[in-house]
Amino acid sequence: MKILLIGSSSDIARYLVENTSSEFEFIELTSTPTLANQHQIDVQNEESYPQIDGEINGIVYFPGSINLRPFSSLKLSDFQTDYEINVLGLIKTLKHYHKQLASDSSVVLISSVAASVGMPYHASISMCKSAIEGLCRSLAAEWSPKVRVNCIAPSVVQTKLSSRLFRTDAQVEQMNARHPLQKVGQPKNISDAISFLLSDKSSWITGQTLHIDGGLSSLKK
Repeated sequence: MKILLIGSSSDIARYLVENTSSEFEFIELTSTPTLANQHQIDVQNEESYPQIDGEINGIVYFPGSINLRPFSSLKLSDFQTDYEINVLGLIKTLKHYHKQLASDSSVVLISSVAASVGMPYHASISMCKSAIEGLCRSLAAEWSPKVRVNCIAPSVVQTKLSSRLFRTDAQVEQMNARHPLQKVGQPKNISDAISFLLSDKSSWITGQTLHIDGGLSSLKK
């Protein structure tokens, strides 16, 4: 199965590539290539999109942002930048590559727990990820039965992108305590869910948002 990974330098993408079975052939696109097999891409510039020969069996879009600030501190340009990365970059890549999707292929999008749970300082990311979930459902309806489209909505995952949230032991403890399972997510937790949604094991699932969030979105402790 030939899978296109957009943003393959992320920690979750790296875990997926390095720990998933050989049934997947990953084509890696990233803004910061460090490996010989990675192609450089600027998701805002369609001229940078590499040509992929033949059909593909799946697409995963990783690019995102964590812009946590009070609404009063967010400038219009902050909303625009987050929207361009999270939503417009996704739309551009899907418009560019979706005609190459084979029958029974799978598209996986990344949302956030903030799209369903109101949280202070999440105005921009909540807006962007809510848009992604809406797009997921619409495309799942439009592209069925040929293509499945699903979304994963994590809570905070310990990665390079979120590293400023885990600078001290006190921050780690505070983040753990927010979740009913008393721990934050790791790249493996999200990677395993992506692998499932790309595989035939999820062949009767489409238009869904899978919450991988330590129980934060549905439980109260």
